[in-house]
Amino acid sequence: MDHIYEKTIERIKAVTRTRTQNELAEILAIRQSSIADAKRRQSVPGAWYMTLFEKLGVNPDWLKSGIGPVYLRTEAGYIPGDGDGTPLAPGLLDSPLSQPVLVTMYAMRGDGSGNGAAVATLRPTGSILLPRAYAREGIVVLAVDNDAAAPTVRRGAHVGIDTRADCPASGELFAITLPHGEIVLRRLLWEEDYFRLCAENPAYPDRRIRFARTEWILGRLAWVMQEI
Repeated sequence: MDHIYEKTIERIKAVTRTRTQNELAEILAIRQSSIADAKRRQSVPGAWYMTLFEKLGVNPDWLKSGIGPVYLRTEAGYIPGDGDGTPLAPGLLDSPLSQPVLVTMYAMRGDGSGNGAAVATLRPTGSILLPRAYAREGIVVLAVDNDAAAPTVRRGAHVGIDTRADCPASGELFAITLPHGEIVLRRLLWEEDYFRLCAENPAYPDRRIRFARTEWILGRLAWVMQEI
């Protein structure tokens, strides 16, 4: 499949919050068959960009390339504002926090290969828009599906794991890939010749790994996005 087409469709689905062709067709006010035709041709019709701009204020350039602000028009007008009608300072528009990036997020359970290669077990589960500063090189985004790390990280949260920080550090939270493919968030505590994997939630049991098995370490918890 065409890489540019696939990325554009991912961005369109993200801003319209649609998952199916029927949902997207309803937003664009076209037939579902038109969505299927565009997929077959691997080409997004120009009229879609104008429709999304007119309906939602979405920036066509961002839809095409992922560069620039997501929205050109807000309720406050064509100058992006902070929600009360006050225009943002131009410098803020260049901030990494105002520049969204569409990235892949992964499930907390991989393919179960058990080969010890943490990154190889990751299983994509969708996409998410993040500020560019949170999607830096080496960050893997996980969709948390349990409360083992609560209250620090709750079920439903999205976490950024810095895969470049894969050296064990006692007392810090790490993402660990277990032999059967499960990925867990645990605080590592060094005890003699092994690490104890401590869950934040006392309802979940602790585990142990030998220092030699550090290939199980996916990376250190870098950030958390969740409702409080």
